[in-house]
Amino acid sequence: MSGRVRALVSVALCGGALFGCVMQRDHDALSARAANLEKELERSRGEMLAMKQGLDATRQRLDNALRANADSSTDVLSTKQRMKDLGGRLDAVEHGVEELRRDMNATQSELSARIDEIKRGQPAAAAPPPVAVPASKDAHIAALREARTKKDYAAVRALGPEYLNRYPTDANADEALWLVGDADLADGRPASALASFNRVLKLFPKSKLLDRTLFDMGEAYLLLHDCPNAKLAFTACESRFSKEKYGAQAREKLALIAKSPPGLCAPP
Repeated sequence: MSGRVRALVSVALCGGALFGCVMQRDHDALSARAANLEKELERSRGEMLAMKQGLDATRQRLDNALRANADSSTDVLSTKQRMKDLGGRLDAVEHGVEELRRDMNATQSELSARIDEIKRGQPAAAAPPPVAVPASKDAHIAALREARTKKDYAAVRALGPEYLNRYPTDANADEALWLVGDADLADGRPASALASFNRVLKLFPKSKLLDRTLFDMGEAYLLLHDCPNAKLAFTACESRFSKEKYGAQAREKLALIAKSPPGLCAPP
């Protein structure tokens, strides 16, 4: 865990002691997620470095083969193909590192927001009562939708992940995961919302809620004042769903970002 994340967690735990361990479990979960992300980031960086070294070595062998005017063109073609494959894998790893970096930033932003709440001396909300999980699949998804309609965000956060655990291949599994992100977004927790939306994209790339997921990702990034990533999300939504409702709304958001009013891309 980086020094910055350890400092954030320490302040959070100290503040929590003053207010009856305020949101300690949430902080523990966020801190664990930050630690895991950092480990994965370091692993990916090492893999990317090894691939770069392999790519450089392959490129050098190719140059040597060309200078020596090797008799066998097959060896040269094979070397070129290996270099192409390594380049493709390197691009994929770099993309994965960038995603991990965004997740780290989002997690740290949420930790900072929680610590600010504690410093302001806001009283901790009472722990929500346990949520009863329906036994049947149909009753479960119905209860999840009803909880979101009633803005019972704690119930959504309990029912959504459990639905995904029980019915990971069900036709409504993507909706259950999206509802968790949607609830977090409405509840002012954009970093947590982004984690759910990213899982929707990863687990259900052909989701029926892909348009709404991309749009909501843009909204979450805007709440974090991260206009570059918000622009990416809105652009993806507008490009793929240009003639549909959320495509049109994404165009409006892109126009707003282009104007960059005060407080939109940076905290006021």
